[in-house]
Amino acid sequence: MSSEIVVLVFDIIICILGVNAILSALRMKKTGIPSSILIPGEEQFKIRNKEVFCEKMYQPTVLFGVMICLYGVVDVLNSYVIRVAYVDLVCMGCFLIVCAWYLKKLRDVKEMHMHM
Repeated sequence: MSSEIVVLVFDIIICILGVNAILSALRMKKTGIPSSILIPGEEQFKIRNKEVFCEKMYQPTVLFGVMICLYGVVDVLNSYVIRVAYVDLVCMGCFLIVCAWYLKKLRDVKEMHMHM
């Protein structure tokens, strides 16, 4: 399998995960129950106020989903439509920054709303 196919599959998986994050955020907002992608099912009982947790994680989760979808689309476009030097590096850097930001935000909100 060529490396271009592997990268394409990776980009498609990234886009699917982004859409899943957005849908999970919308489901959290509607139901008031944290998504199992944020809090595993066996730890759901540890959350003090599920509605507030969902409110605080809704916007960051949507933003995270949009950003990683955007990364996947830009990477596919840069690989197959328009080749621009250094776009891959810039996109990967932005992707890693967004992932680090989201994980920090999730950890901070978990610390505020979960009892151990």
